[in-house]
Amino acid sequence: MDLIIFLLALLVMSTVTLTLAFYLCWYYDRRSFPQQSELPGEHPLRLLPTLLGMAKEAAALTVLVLSYPLRLIHDSSPIRSRHHGEPPVILVHGYGGNSANFLFMQWRLKWRGWSNVYSVSYTPPHINARKLSQQVVDHVEGILATTGAEKAHLVCHSMGGPLTRYALKNLGLAGKVDRVITLGSPHYGTRVAGLFPPLGAAAQLRYQSPFIRELATETTCPGGARYFSIFSNMDNFVLPVSAAVLHGAEDNIHVPYLGHCALLYSSRVMDQVERCLLTPSKAAE
Repeated sequence: MDLIIFLLALLVMSTVTLTLAFYLCWYYDRRSFPQQSELPGEHPLRLLPTLLGMAKEAAALTVLVLSYPLRLIHDSSPIRSRHHGEPPVILVHGYGGNSANFLFMQWRLKWRGWSNVYSVSYTPPHINARKLSQQVVDHVEGILATTGAEKAHLVCHSMGGPLTRYALKNLGLAGKVDRVITLGSPHYGTRVAGLFPPLGAAAQLRYQSPFIRELATETTCPGGARYFSIFSNMDNFVLPVSAAVLHGAEDNIHVPYLGHCALLYSSRVMDQVERCLLTPSKAAE
C-alpha cells in the first residue's frame, strides 16, 4: 500500500512539474512573439482563471497517464456497428497518445445518443507522419465498412488534426469524411516540437516545417469535408497558440483557460464538439 501511495505521489509530482515546464515555454512564447500569440476576440488573461487552468491541465495530464494502459483493453475490443448506416464518430488522438485518451469523450457522446463512436490508435509516434496518416485512413475505412455508413465524422486531438488533413488531401480519404473537428491541433506547427528529438512526426510538426507548409498549399481544408477547430489561449503544447486557428474552417472556436490535455476532459469542449456534429450544412439551411 505504501508503495502504491509513493508511486502515485511521484506521478503527481512528475505531471505537475511537466505542466509547469510547458507553461514556462508558453509564457516565454507569449512574451517573445505577442502578435503570433493573439487569438481572435481574446480578452486579457486574468490571474485566478489562469492558475485554475494550469491546475486543471496538471490534473488532466495525470488522468491521461493513469488511463494510458487501458489502451490494451480498448484496442483489443472488436469493432461493432451499434446502429447500421449511422455515420460513425471516430476519435483520433495526438502525439504519443492512444485510444484511451478519449474514454471520457467516447462515454459522453454515447450517453448523449451517438451510437457509433470509436476511438482508434496509431503507432509508433516517432515514424513519418505520412505513414501515421495512412493508419488513420485504414481505421476510417475499416469502421465505415463495419457500420455500412458512407461518411464518418472525425474528432481529432493535437497531431490527429494534421494527420487527418494529410489523409484527406493525399491518401484517398476525400469523400469519406463529413466533418473534421480538431481540438488543440497545431495546424501550422508548434515550437514545442523542437524540444523533441528531430525524428519522424515530431520534426514534421515543428512550426512552419516543410510538412506543415505542404498542408497549407492549395487548400488548408481538403477532401470536401466540413472543418471546425476548437482551441484555447492556454494551450501549452501549441506554440504559438494562433497555430491552432485553421484558415478556411467553417468555424474556429475559442474555449479559454484550458490546457492541451484538459481539452479532452472539458464539458465546455464537449458541448462545442456536439454542436459542431449537429450544425446543419449551409446548403441544407
